[in-house]
Amino acid sequence: VAYFFHFLPFHTMNYHLSTNSILTTIHAMAALQAIAADDDGRAVLAPVLNRSCPDMLAVMIRNAFADIAMGLGPLVLDIQLDDETASGPGAEGEDTGTATADMMLSVELLTPRTFTTSRHGIVRRALEQAVALTALQMWCMASEHGEGSSAEMAGRFGSVADEWLATLRSALEPTIYPTVRAGW
Repeated sequence: VAYFFHFLPFHTMNYHLSTNSILTTIHAMAALQAIAADDDGRAVLAPVLNRSCPDMLAVMIRNAFADIAMGLGPLVLDIQLDDETASGPGAEGEDTGTATADMMLSVELLTPRTFTTSRHGIVRRALEQAVALTALQMWCMASEHGEGSSAEMAGRFGSVADEWLATLRSALEPTIYPTVRAGW
């Protein structure tokens, strides 16, 4: 298989995402959203902000990662959802209260052969952003607090996640996907 890819205008790259890093992004995005939210919106985001549900968020992060990978379609060669690391909060039986062990989410993507090293870092960060926003969208959709606020927030998070996904598609293979860039 590697011999076949040698002649194509792209190569493969493995991207590894930390669930704890994505969780930090989720907390930051939820905090920013809560500033402008009404009481119902703040009630939706309260469990995320007080960090009372890391296990539920970890599941949503993995589900969001799978969703983003499916959205990248033919650019995904391989995916790993459950690679628990031995480092970070909650590892090796450490009692951390509300923390969970860090999980590494991995995806092998086709990338243009012309990509520079710094460009790979940008793609990894865009993947983290898309996963975090998709997880927040899922959280809001599943919430029973203030149905209107919940649906409205889910729509906003989902819209921005879709823009990041379009940006990823465009950056990774512009000949397959038309050029659509969110903020680039």
